[in-house]
Amino acid sequence: MRNIDCIKRISVVRSLMKRSVPAFILLWAVFAFSADFNMDFQRRYQERTAEGSFSYKKYPEAREAFEKLAATAKDPLEKAMWQARIAAAVGLQKDKLAEGLALAKAIGDKPYSLYAQMEIMFAACDYKGIVSSFGSEDIAAWPPRRLALVCLWSSNSKDEDVRSMALYYRGYAYYETGSGEVAEKDLEKAAELINTDGLKVVILRALADLEGQLLKNKEKAFAVNMKITNILGGSPCDPSFMFSFFNAADYLREQKRYDEALEVLNRMGSAGPASTLPQHRGWQQDRYVAIGKTLAEAGRLDEAIAAYQQSCDDKYKDNSLTSYARLALGDTLAKAGKNEEAIAVYNTLIASEKCSASIKEKVKTALEKLGKPAK
Repeated sequence: MRNIDCIKRISVVRSLMKRSVPAFILLWAVFAFSADFNMDFQRRYQERTAEGSFSYKKYPEAREAFEKLAATAKDPLEKAMWQARIAAAVGLQKDKLAEGLALAKAIGDKPYSLYAQMEIMFAACDYKGIVSSFGSEDIAAWPPRRLALVCLWSSNSKDEDVRSMALYYRGYAYYETGSGEVAEKDLEKAAELINTDGLKVVILRALADLEGQLLKNKEKAFAVNMKITNILGGSPCDPSFMFSFFNAADYLREQKRYDEALEVLNRMGSAGPASTLPQHRGWQQDRYVAIGKTLAEAGRLDEAIAAYQQSCDDKYKDNSLTSYARLALGDTLAKAGKNEEAIAVYNTLIASEKCSASIKEKVKTALEKLGKPAK
């Protein structure tokens, strides 16, 4: 049967050749493209599977997958790339840091070798080691080297350049060791080189923290946070992304730019799809509290009360922030002169077993001011 099928296919090709040489060329091109596409798809699938194992810390599985990719690499540079991933998959395992570093140092290509060493040391929080070993390296001048990283929480994962992540590792190490200005330079360059939105958020988050906490530059920290909020590929599962909305809104509120703060918080509501996952519910509740606080400071008390009431919805009853949200609601009701409603909210907090002692003390003080001391 196979011989008959083969004869039929040859017959078709010969017929096309007799009728039209262009038709034969087109048919051959389609066959060739189909084969190349299938091979490329299969290869990318293997890469994603390997990186997926690595991302979920299944390092032995990842190592095995990377070794298969290295064995079938099309050229020495691709092989060196997978050797770098093998070294990381080993070095990130418990008690195998030295073995991983040895594998990384043995890689023949300098950018891949140094990157792999930095990745392993970064995972081990050896920030001083990164600074002392690679502080003099002109990473930005390295020749470009592909590093296939799959950012599993982002929809637009792309191949990355080892320079972007190497600069991030060293920049963060400088930050952790108190060298703010050189950290800023590395992190800014890393953010410029990175392709994947999820990884860009991580790098910019580090830069925003550096500006706000170490360099004490609130304006620059705000600008970086705003840049993060405008990244379309950010994920509501990623704290680095979601915190930026709150940080940007906090800065605007400090400047009494209330409408702008509300615009940022409203954009946050559409940053990701609605979800019933616990972490998503937590962000939603935090957002309502931040909106309520902004409106209250702007003197728009009725709107603030409505926002706080949203934050106290039953779907958030098991969240740790709920007691704080109810306290803020009670305080705003009292400020608006709605004392009976405020007292009812305060008494709910007093009766709650989940309410912390510190919040209950604040509630007792508030009730005393209203002439209704807690029983």
